[in-house]
Amino acid sequence: MVTVKNLTASPYDLQTVDGFVRLPAFGEASGEFTGDYLQLLEASMAVKVIDAPSKADPLDHDGDGKKGGSKPAEDSDELTKLRADYQEVFGKRAYHGWSAEELQEKIDAKLAE
Repeated sequence: MVTVKNLTASPYDLQTVDGFVRLPAFGEASGEFTGDYLQLLEASMAVKVIDAPSKADPLDHDGDGKKGGSKPAEDSDELTKLRADYQEVFGKRAYHGWSAEELQEKIDAKLAE
């Protein structure tokens, strides 16, 4: 449920999921709004959106609610092992942009020689 506060002396009819709700002058109204309509309300200078569902910060990479952080790759253990195998087989470090599949193909090709 989202609450919208009217910052003007004019009443508004707001479009909710269930129909229209009257927003009185300098008053508040609550309802469920679609995502697009809620964005329009948030951009409006005539109303203030209160109790809106919180949005994830675009810089929150690990989902802890704070900016920054990082998530380890899901196959990081496999990739780390393949990089070590590549270095053992070729005598040099693997290119960091190669996927696990690419590394495995290169190692297999070298071992097949």
